[in-house]
Amino acid sequence: MAEAFVGPVAAIHPFGAGLINETFLVAAETGEYVVQRLNTAVFPDPDAVTANIVAVHRHLRGALMPEPVPTPAGQWLAWDDAAPWRAWRRSPGRPLIGADCSPAALYGAGSLLGTFHGLVADLDPAALIETLPGFHDPRGRLDALWAIIAADPYNRVATVEAEIAMAQAAEPLVEVAAGLTSRVPRRVAHFDAKLDNILFAAGDAVALVDFDTVMPGAWFWDVGDLLRSGATTAAEDDPEPERAVVVPERYQAIVDGYRQGLAGSAASDPAELQAIGAAGAIVTYEQAVRFLTDWIAGDVYYRISRPTQNLDRARAQFWLLASMPGP
Repeated sequence: MAEAFVGPVAAIHPFGAGLINETFLVAAETGEYVVQRLNTAVFPDPDAVTANIVAVHRHLRGALMPEPVPTPAGQWLAWDDAAPWRAWRRSPGRPLIGADCSPAALYGAGSLLGTFHGLVADLDPAALIETLPGFHDPRGRLDALWAIIAADPYNRVATVEAEIAMAQAAEPLVEVAAGLTSRVPRRVAHFDAKLDNILFAAGDAVALVDFDTVMPGAWFWDVGDLLRSGATTAAEDDPEPERAVVVPERYQAIVDGYRQGLAGSAASDPAELQAIGAAGAIVTYEQAVRFLTDWIAGDVYYRISRPTQNLDRARAQFWLLASMPGP
């Protein structure tokens, strides 16, 4: 389907480490492109997802994010049977993951996220569609976990009693998240601002990618996801969970960079700055619950490359939570 956007293709290869969509790097006469097949099981309204992305790109005037590429007919999606495809012009740079990312680079990542928030502060969240209601909703995620534990479709519950106990022990974070959500302004948020969705070039953070989840919400979810993914040197799916611990200087670099980036716009609310302190713990907990739910459900949401990968993900996130600053 790449030809539908970029014409004759010279080369095409699988690209990136995304867990949801199928992504390819395409070389054409006019440059390099990232072409993706959207997963409609996760994103049931690809037109709404696309409308949000285009609205944000236009508001930013192309800054800080890749350029969506239409077909020659001006369509943002091309359909192959029931599968929607879309294309982006490849942005310069690459992600820096785990131990490869220095505190200075993490400061830059935080600053980029703060700058992005400042630039979308005057974009009316009502102009975007809530494409995934309840996407960041720890109470809903926890309820889904209890439901799948009761069903136990693959007889996996007995293997994760310790992780279920961890989920129960950290349940007070659900109410902390609800309280913060009620106090902060409703904003346009990226909603998946983990470290590997930030591109670096020559050591500088230059762009955010993966805007499928951009929609109305709260900014602290973005900050928390960057802290969850950047404050440790461990991989998200590290099979040795004890390595998933917060490195204080990495954590502080992200927070300081974010505050600096946001300060340039004078756009933040005091409640949003206060929410930063709990954001990492909240998002780490929510993600641990999601991974654990998917493991018990039989790996139906996140793609896996080894049989226990979702279990490894859940364990690493629960271990990380134990060292994550919070309320």
